[in-house]
This record gives sequence, structure tokens and C-alpha cells, in this order.
Amino acid sequence: MKKLRLLTTAKCNRSCPGCCNKDWDLDALPVCESYEGYDEIILTGGEPMLNPGRLMSIIMDIKMENPDALIYMYSAKMDDPVAMRDILKYIDGVCLTVHEYKDGCHFVDLDWCLRTNSAFKIKDKSLRLNIFKDAGFELKYMNDWKIKYDMEWIENCPLPKDEVFMRWSERA
Repeated sequence: MKKLRLLTTAKCNRSCPGCCNKDWDLDALPVCESYEGYDEIILTGGEPMLNPGRLMSIIMDIKMENPDALIYMYSAKMDDPVAMRDILKYIDGVCLTVHEYKDGCHFVDLDWCLRTNSAFKIKDKSLRLNIFKDAGFELKYMNDWKIKYDMEWIENCPLPKDEVFMRWSERA
């Protein structure tokens, strides 16, 4: 399986001490010229949800060029549940990260928003939730989410061997 990790933006609303982006020269990443040939495309940042409109445009470009690719997103910004729900309608799944307690509260609101929208099929999505060790947040029961507790920062953030890492650039 050929996987692309696509940096949609280097901007982020956080300043996490163990952020993987601090280990990478993001400007030196090659620009992705084509989405063809990838089985899976992972949208990442910075924080992709800082600009949901642009993110939706990227998703639509991917779908037009490679309609068979699975699209996933990594995000920690859950404070706009409607925008997240709208993005999730067009991708195959999401991996969300709870860094601190308030993120967990935003996650609960997001989960409620997803479950109460009859047009959204939560069962059709890959839903993962990572909760950092010091977040002080725990969920007793979340049937549809695969949850990893006690997450910690990984030094030097190695890229999985089966992925290529490129950055998005607006196309003319």
C-alpha cells in the first residue's frame, strides 16, 4: 500500500513541547505534484482544521484526481464540531488528539454533534482518539472510537517506513 502524509499547513494553534514538526524542516519537504498512485492520503499539519475551507478544497482536489484513495486526517482542533463534521463527511476517518482536559470537553461536544446528525454515518468512518497521559481526561465508554490512553511524545518522530511525507502547495 502506497501512503502519502500530506502537510496541509505548518501553522498551528498550539506550541506543544514535543511537537514532531520541530524535528522536521517543513520547508524542505517536497511539494506534492500529484495524488495519483496513492492508496491512502493522510492530511496533517501543523493543524489542518485551522482553515476548514482550504482543507475542504484540498480534499476535493484529491477526490477528483484519485477518487479511490482513502483519506484520513490528524487533528487536535475539535472546538468547531460543525466544521469537523462537514470535513468528516468527505474523508474516511480521523485521528484526534486530546492534549489537555479542555480538548476532551471539545471532543465530547464533537461526538454528540456527529451522533445527532442523521445525515452523518458515524459507523462508516475510522475513528481514533489519542489521549495524552497528562490530559486528565478519561472516557468510560465510546463504542465507535478506538482510544489510546497515556500517549507520550515520541522523540525525533520517525516517519513510518511505508509513508512518504510531502507538503501541499496551492496549484494554479
